[in-house]
Amino acid sequence: MKDNNIPRGNYYIRVRTTGWFLWYQFYENGVRHQERVDSKAARDLGFKPEMSVTDAKKLCTQINKERSLLKDKIRVAAKRVTSLKTLDEILFPQDRINKFQELLEEENFGSEQHLEKLNSHFNFIQKMCNELRILPIEYKQASKRIYKYFIKEKISPSYAARIVSFLNRWGKFASRISGNFYDEVPLPRGREKSAIADAQLTKSGVNTELGVRTESLPLTPAALFNAKDKLIPEQFNWLLLTIWFGLRPEEVELLNQPKRFRIEVNAKKKVNVLHIYQSKLQNIAEEKRWKAIPIIFPEQKNCLDIIQAKSFKRPLHKTVRKYVGNGITLYGGRKAFVDLMLSKGQKLEDISMWLGHKDISTTWQHYKDKEEINFTEVPQLAKLIAIK
Repeated sequence: MKDNNIPRGNYYIRVRTTGWFLWYQFYENGVRHQERVDSKAARDLGFKPEMSVTDAKKLCTQINKERSLLKDKIRVAAKRVTSLKTLDEILFPQDRINKFQELLEEENFGSEQHLEKLNSHFNFIQKMCNELRILPIEYKQASKRIYKYFIKEKISPSYAARIVSFLNRWGKFASRISGNFYDEVPLPRGREKSAIADAQLTKSGVNTELGVRTESLPLTPAALFNAKDKLIPEQFNWLLLTIWFGLRPEEVELLNQPKRFRIEVNAKKKVNVLHIYQSKLQNIAEEKRWKAIPIIFPEQKNCLDIIQAKSFKRPLHKTVRKYVGNGITLYGGRKAFVDLMLSKGQKLEDISMWLGHKDISTTWQHYKDKEEINFTEVPQLAKLIAIK
């Protein structure tokens, strides 16, 4: 029985005085058949009329390699050995990688650090797809194998979600060039997500708890002031901004870009408000990526002077660990923001919005210090519960 899913034949380029044309040939019952591919079908495959003969032949060779690899996979009995280098050239041709990275740079409106993260995700994806030997057209079908790879590598569920999202981004791009339909890989859920989380907890490594990068300890104003003499003023100011505004490290960097933040007066409340762009948010409309933080405390007003004077500089991670406290990272100020604001009588739902969280449960689960003792004092009961 003939398997209609097995790719037949190959594409090739014919050159005539009027230009080049895409042709297709295949064998059936020992007879060779040749057909010219119409212009629409050629365009769907990624061929453009303005392409040079050399570029058209190069794309033709790439498509034939992908079809050949897919054919070898479908025909399990017809096994062949492909070197990693050859496989890498088929799955991730350099010219296609270059175009994709150019697209990332064009679409990036965040910091250079954000672009570095995307390239790191792409490196992980290339390594994974080479080991699993999967083409973009196979990603959805290979979802379970991809999840198992996450388990083997012991990555976190949140990192796995980012990888899947970026994998789909690459898959759409590569499939569009190859003229194939792309079916998205779903995010791991339920048992798969739990298995990924459980595997991460078994990871071992240096300077980590079970090898997993642990969350930062909170950096309080008092702890920062204890380290003030050990830090240069600009580094101290940088950390101060994270404490009093609850900013992510990349958001502090955006305070150097006039188009990524603004300070306005709210006429109704009669307070200054810091509006800042959240470069981390990628799946919502750009105009909805802004958050607003009211300036209501003297310390925050002092921070506005720091911003306007541009008197802040990002410290190194090792500087913070050495002089501020082991276990504290550049996220330490943000981690302390919830309890700092609660101690000053602010509501959790407002604090959640200042942090830029879409769901207040995120604020409570990941940013509230559960060991901090908070309660609302009832005057008439104060004498009864007071410790003598």
